[in-house]
Amino acid sequence: MCKTNRSGKSACLTRSQIERFCASLPEKYSLIAELMYFSAGRVQEITTIKVRNINTTDGLLTLEKSSTKTKETRQVPIPKSVMKNLMSWIKHHKLCDDNYIFFTNSRNTTYIKGEKSVSTQSVDKFFRKQFDWDGIDGASTHSFRRSRLTHLLEKGWNLKEIMDISGHKDLKSLQQYLDSDKRKTHEKYRELFEEEMV
Repeated sequence: MCKTNRSGKSACLTRSQIERFCASLPEKYSLIAELMYFSAGRVQEITTIKVRNINTTDGLLTLEKSSTKTKETRQVPIPKSVMKNLMSWIKHHKLCDDNYIFFTNSRNTTYIKGEKSVSTQSVDKFFRKQFDWDGIDGASTHSFRRSRLTHLLEKGWNLKEIMDISGHKDLKSLQQYLDSDKRKTHEKYRELFEEEMV
């Protein structure tokens, strides 16, 4: 599965695009999309989380080193509403601590519920079809990570704070993720002129 889109980088999505996209998905895929966005996680990191990776007391999601690109475990807070939906999903499917939350339920396998995670390829294929249906060009599963990190930058987070969420090891690799609107940057710069010239 390629993390980039048909034109280079994965498209950076707006919050409203993400909300509309998630609302049109079945529950399992909607939860995967929300977790990829709010944790700034890669698809492999999210599809392989287990019940034991959810800390409801502190509202934390643990991404184990076996699934992360940096081979280091990281923890990320997730919203209460997402946590609630996640726990409802786990309870409904009677999943145990060592079960994969997002399990494969293909008729072609003999795995029991929770024993094998859904494949990143099937998530990617499902999402691409939905992006095409929604008329969102150039988006992929990686768009959620890129969008979240860009949104944090737009909210005024500094790069070190963003790295704490993303798990990036250096600024150069992080900066490749971040998108900026040059028009907005120019407006912000003009506003600075006005302040300086008073």
